[in-house]
Order: sequence, then structure tokens, then C-alpha cells
Amino acid sequence: MVSTRTPIRGYRAGFFFVVALLSAVTGFTLWTEVRTGAEVDALVQEALNRSGLIGRIRIDALSLEAAIEAHIRATDDAEREAADAVMEEILADIRHASEAYTRNLPPGDKAMWERFNAASQGLAHQVRTAAVFSQRREADRARRHLAESIRPLATELDALGGELEEENSDAARRMLATLGDLRVRNMALGSGTTVLAMLLSLMVGWHITALLKKREATIQGQFEELGRHNQELDAFTRRVAHDLISPLAPLKGYLTLIRRTGAVKDAGALEMLAQCESSAVRMGELIEALLRFCRAGTRGEHTVGELDTAVTTVLLEVAQTAAAQSVALERALEPGVAVDCPGQLLQVTARNLLTNAVKYTAGRPEAKVSVRVATEGVDAVLEVVDNGIGMDATVQASLFQPFFRAPEVRALPGHGLGLATTRRVVEAHGGTLQVRSEPGKGTRVVVRFARVTRPVAGSSAGTVDSSGAPPLRKVAS
Repeated sequence: MVSTRTPIRGYRAGFFFVVALLSAVTGFTLWTEVRTGAEVDALVQEALNRSGLIGRIRIDALSLEAAIEAHIRATDDAEREAADAVMEEILADIRHASEAYTRNLPPGDKAMWERFNAASQGLAHQVRTAAVFSQRREADRARRHLAESIRPLATELDALGGELEEENSDAARRMLATLGDLRVRNMALGSGTTVLAMLLSLMVGWHITALLKKREATIQGQFEELGRHNQELDAFTRRVAHDLISPLAPLKGYLTLIRRTGAVKDAGALEMLAQCESSAVRMGELIEALLRFCRAGTRGEHTVGELDTAVTTVLLEVAQTAAAQSVALERALEPGVAVDCPGQLLQVTARNLLTNAVKYTAGRPEAKVSVRVATEGVDAVLEVVDNGIGMDATVQASLFQPFFRAPEVRALPGHGLGLATTRRVVEAHGGTLQVRSEPGKGTRVVVRFARVTRPVAGSSAGTVDSSGAPPLRKVAS
């Protein structure tokens, strides 16, 4: 016997471990992809924002130059006030852009920005100085300050802006490359873990397959050993039955001769002789039933028998007993229903079912037994239905055990081998047997054999129609 409880638990744990590992790898990979994608989007957006802020400051620097020129060319105070408002608006925009740029700026990126910011602040200071000259009506001095101080600062600011944009682009590319390397490492880790999980699953599957093959071989060996034991037991039972029936036949004959010779005159002795003779007869019947039971489980050569013919033969035997016990027999027999089972074994099957039905229906009001032989598709069906005493579920569970008899029917004649023998005959020839019963409502037994298709000879056997089913023949009881 193979002990498999511990290995099965271990393989089950291994299987769940592999599933959990694959699930963890999948979840980690998805989380990494989502996180990396979000970081890439944030970096790209941040780089775009910074580039936009630098562009705003550079444009503002050019706008400041145009604004101071407009301030210098102004002919009255109103135009100068409008130019002052424009310059203050531009300077405020430069200040706001600078604050937004430095809000999340890493410490390592501030050197270039400090130069850029210093240039922009210097430009703002020079613009205000030029505005003061313009307010004093010193246009020439203001123009000279514009040319000598403001424009060089604007040019420097524009150059620093270009360098800052390039540095910002380089930093973004470096961060993207770092995130790309991180993604590659995560993918490599996930792929390696997935390969490991697949190897583990293959190893677990291989071990389970080997275990199942080993168990299958063990079970097959046990089945073969059980079959050999059953064959040996059947052979032993047949030998014992033969050995028992051999001395029983002369014993019955001697008892009958003694009783008939008249040598024994005592009435009590004659009664005992009659009881001994009856017991010997019952013993002979039991041994014969045991022999039939042993032979029923062995299939011989493939022989085709007609189910309806076998049932008709048995009905001739059972009809007199049924009439004597006031049991009505109803029959509906299709002719020419051939099956792969010898006719004698078909008679054994029909006899056991019909005698049981009559025996357990006798004495009931309106006692009736119905027998039907028909074809249903590829099956040949023998159905016996009665309205007898029926059986409960407990009795049905033990119905096919040899020598089993329900407590309520033990007073009736029988050996408890009829249905067990019938089942062995049916199963040995590839058929099925079903029993449905309810206490007080009767029993329905259905036997199915594989139908054998062959030409039906003679008009009495009926003809086969296009569906393959011969016509139904009903015979009144």
C-alpha cells in the first residue's frame, strides 16, 4: 500500500507556493510599471514646465527692452505711466516665473540658475535706472544706458537661458535613463522569478505525474490481485459446491426409497424422514443457486440471444404460479430483440426478476406484475414492474449482497442469491441493472443490454422499420 498523504500535502503546498510566487511577480511588475510610468510623466511634465518658465523669462527680457524704448520715446506723462505699468507687469512675471522655477529645484541644479537669476535681477535694476533717466527727460542718457547696460544684460540673460534649457534637458534625459535602467532591472528580476516559478511548477508537475503513475500501477496491481483472488474464490466455491452436491444426490434418493418401501411404520419416524428429505432438497437448491451465482460472473464466448424469447419461455413457467396466487401478468414484448448474452443466462435473469415480483406481490389487493421488452436507441430493455410490498432505502443498499434477505420477507422461500446472480450476469455481459422501489408502492427493475443488430428471420419475429426498432407485440395474460 502506497502512503501518499504527506506527499500530496507537500505537492499541494508547492503548487500554492508557485501560484503565490507568480501572482507576486505579476503584481510587482504591474506596480513597477505604473510607478515608473508616473515618474516618467512627472519628469517630462516638470522639464516642459521649466522650459516654459525659462522661455517666459527670456521673452520678458526682450519685452523689457521694448518697454524701455517706448518709455524713452514717450512724449507725455500718460505714455510714460503706461510704459511704467508694462515694465512692472513684465518684472512681476519674471519674479513669479523665478519663484515657480526654484520651487522644486534640486540643490545640484541651482548654480546655473543663480547666474541666470542674477542676470535677470541685474536687468530689472538697469531697466528701472533707465526709466528714472527717462522720467527726468534725459533721453540721450537713457538711450545710452539702454545700449551700454540693458542690451548686453539681455543678451547675456538669453545665452544663460539657452544654457539653462540645455542643462534642464540633460538632467531630464539622465533621469529618464535612470528610470529606464530601473525598469530593465525590474523586468529582469520579474523574468528571472517567473522562470524560477515555471521551473518549480514543472518540477512539481513531474513529481505529481510520477506519483500518479506509481499509484495507478499500484492500483492496477491491486485490481489484478483482487481479480485473481475472486477467480480463486469462485473456483473454490464451485469445487466445494460440486463436492457437496455429489453426496447429496444419493442421500435424497435413499431417503425417498426408505420412505416409499414401507419398512418404517412409525408415524413420527416417517415425518422425520419427510423433513430430512425436504431439507436435502432445499440444500440441493441452495447449492445449485450457489453454483449459478459463481458461474454468473464469468463471461463465456460471445453468443447472441433473443431477450423476448427468453422472457416468453420464463413466462410459461411463471404463469401457473402467478395464476395460483391471483397475480395478474401483463406483458408487452417486442420481437427479435437480440443481445450479446446466451439465452440460458437471459432466462436466469428473467426468471429471478419475475419470480421475485410474483412472490412479493402475492396477497396484495389487485396484485399485478408487468413485464416489458423493448428497444430504446442502441439498448435492449427488460423492465419488470410490480405493485408489491416494495423496499426502503436501507434494504435497497444491501439488495445485491449474496445471501441477503430483508427481515420482513425471511418467512418467504428463497436463498438471497437471485438478485446477486442477476446482477453478475448483467454486468458480466456489459449491461446495467437499476432498481427503484418504495415501501407499499411496489418495485421497478430495469435491465439494459447493448442491442445486437442482425437480420430478423421469419415473419413471426416481426420486421424492422426505418428507425431500427421492430414492432411491439402485446400478449394478454
